[in-house]
Formats: sequence, structure tokens, C-alpha cells
Amino acid sequence: MRAILNNIRRILFDDGRDDRDFTEQEQRLQEVLAHLHNATNSVKKGAELLADLIKARG
Repeated sequence: MRAILNNIRRILFDDGRDDRDFTEQEQRLQEVLAHLHNATNSVKKGAELLADLIKARG
């Protein structure tokens, strides 16, 4: 019960004084996400090429 009251108090009276700035971390995550998209596209192209080669040989 005390935890519920603490959470309600936090919601109602939070003024943001102790909030952290995650901007730098967010930027790094966006860069990593872009690299993952590029890697995924490369794997997709390689798989399509391999499938085409298998079809051509078969």
C-alpha cells in the first residue's frame, strides 16, 4: 500500500528536478539503429543474390 501511495505522490508532485538528460544516449542509439538497418539491407541483398544463384543452377 505504501508503494502505491509513493507512486501516486511521485506522479502528482514530480517537478523534474532529478531528471536525467539522455540526449547523447539517444543519438548513439539512433546511429546504431541506422547501422543495423544498413546491415539488414545488406543481408537481404545477399540472401536474394544467393537465392537467384541457386535458382540459376537448379
